[in-house]
Amino acid sequence: MNFYKKPAWIHRRESVLQRDNYICQECKRYGKSKSASIVHHIIPLAWCLIHNPALALDPINLIALCPKCHNEMHDRDSNKLTAKGIEWVKRMGTMGLNWIEKYFNKEN
Repeated sequence: MNFYKKPAWIHRRESVLQRDNYICQECKRYGKSKSASIVHHIIPLAWCLIHNPALALDPINLIALCPKCHNEMHDRDSNKLTAKGIEWVKRMGTMGLNWIEKYFNKEN
């Protein structure tokens, strides 16, 4: 079954949108109040499902975004994180920095 159709994801998605008051967290950083309809995996879902499945539903790894900001988090052709996406990973603190180290060392 597709991850995004599973009841656990549907429930978690709604709880993250509620936690973030349905406001895009990237826009909020700049004093804007734009509606969020997407829940974004800060550390990408594909990596989570292979290396740390619990992180796929962990609220610390999820943020509410508007569609425009979500598209700016990763390149839609390569699906790699953009500079903005990596900024959010870094905001996760040690967990995010450890992921960056593993991810980039694996690619090189």
